[in-house]
Amino acid sequence: MFRSRNKSASHILKMAAMAGVVSMISQAQGLAANSIGTVSVEGGKVSGVETDVSGVEVFKGIPFAGPTGGENRFKPPQPVVKWDGVKKADTWGDQVLQDIHGNPTGQFWGDEFYFDPAFLPKASENGLNLNVWTPANRKGEKLPVYVWIHGGGNHHGYGSEMEFYASKLAAKGIVVVAIQYRTGVPGFLALPELSAESPNKVSGNYAMLDQITALKWVRDNIAGFGGDPKNVTIGGQSAGARNSTMLLRSPLAKGLFHRAVIESGFTGLLPSPMTPLADREKQNAKAIEQVFGKPMSLADLRAIPTDDFISKTAADGKTQLYEALHKAANIPAQHAIDGYVFTDKSVDLLRPHALDGIDIMMGGTSDEYTSLMGGPDKTMTDAEFAEAMGKLGYDEAWKQVYRPSNPLEAYRMSLRAKSDYNLQAYLVSAETAKKRNKDFNIYAYYFNNAPPGRNSEFYGSFHSSDLWYFFNSLRNKESQRFWTGADFRMAETMSSYLANFVKTGNPNGKGLTKWPQASAANDGSFMRFHDGYATVVTGTPYPERDKLNRDTILRVNKLKDPVAGK
Repeated sequence: MFRSRNKSASHILKMAAMAGVVSMISQAQGLAANSIGTVSVEGGKVSGVETDVSGVEVFKGIPFAGPTGGENRFKPPQPVVKWDGVKKADTWGDQVLQDIHGNPTGQFWGDEFYFDPAFLPKASENGLNLNVWTPANRKGEKLPVYVWIHGGGNHHGYGSEMEFYASKLAAKGIVVVAIQYRTGVPGFLALPELSAESPNKVSGNYAMLDQITALKWVRDNIAGFGGDPKNVTIGGQSAGARNSTMLLRSPLAKGLFHRAVIESGFTGLLPSPMTPLADREKQNAKAIEQVFGKPMSLADLRAIPTDDFISKTAADGKTQLYEALHKAANIPAQHAIDGYVFTDKSVDLLRPHALDGIDIMMGGTSDEYTSLMGGPDKTMTDAEFAEAMGKLGYDEAWKQVYRPSNPLEAYRMSLRAKSDYNLQAYLVSAETAKKRNKDFNIYAYYFNNAPPGRNSEFYGSFHSSDLWYFFNSLRNKESQRFWTGADFRMAETMSSYLANFVKTGNPNGKGLTKWPQASAANDGSFMRFHDGYATVVTGTPYPERDKLNRDTILRVNKLKDPVAGK
């Protein structure tokens, strides 16, 4: 009896083991069915890894260009360095050269986006890489493609920041590609010596050439990930939004994309600060000598060890070299009108028919500046407040619109006024472009949905807060905010609008509030994202502020109201 029971137990164990093997095989087959497999790209072959969403793979750190250090520093992007075998794309690629500790925990940005080492790769001059999230089951599936351009003031930033984790967005039926580009002086330095060695006799704009090279990589390689190279949308936030409008301005990017998403680009489609190349060359030459305290040849600049940009100081003995170069050479404008990347004609996005054949989604947040230049305890005197209002270009009418009752409110109201001004820049430029282009669709939004906690009463819908929602990247994870049902509902709604726009150029779809275009015919309607819901409006809750800022935008830019007298 005892031996019989052992035999029975042994039999059960064998059967269980066989069942386990069958289960593993079944799971492997299931994974294979949801896997694109090995993909051949420029330079070699890559394979991806699973994400936290079933059926979505991510390929991390795929190079789209070669190293940018040494002799390649301050040059257009170079060819990819080939590799042997299959590269397992399971590790985020290096950030481009920058100080990765510039946003430490314990400060606003560090606590928001940069607290997890798993999303903080090292920086180097081998950072021209990209990440691909794909829900495709096979190559050549021809899914729409969304190419994401990170922000960071063209000073820092990278494609694997946690708020860009795109598995849920990709699951809506699109391929998402997050690219990187050189920031700071490596991305924008213009000098006479650099222009002289260039076949096109230009310099600077290297960051834009990086982005254009990435778009060419998408054109040539994305079909292997199930994407459609003939259905590409670019998108960016902050500096990424500005770079997206710059791609709209560049003849070199023509035909590489078909739509654009512009999040918190500040100027909308209005003119953006740019400098003629000759002027930028002179200014940058002076800046280099000022930072180093002596003249520097190209050979000298290219011989600087990568780490020295972060670990060493400028000639003043106190300012980090990377930071000193950025401040001296990249302010007030970074992009140069050079006749090659940008022409005098191409930079005007409001000229008739400039945007024919393009679809745009554009907007910003209601409290852009609380996180950029704010502090909960800051105050303003009456004189300081009046000066701030004057800098925005207001006439005396502001005194009847923005009326703070104390120094704390004055400071906070000055920040909100700047965001109010930005919103009208988006709306006026959108409506104007709609009127001046025939084959053109444009949708405007206003993100007025404050994330929970962390002094939300002050920070509100701060600059970059919309990223969690458009990417649907918020998770119930340690150190993220304590998200609510309203936040998850908002993220599902906004990411659905975005995915629909990427697919067709129209954000509308089943189960969503109908989003009209920004046009005179629709009375300048736009979508307000607020308290977890999407609502179509023609103004904010403060009509007197809307009017003041709209009138100011029209006057400063010498535009006629595109909605008036429709």
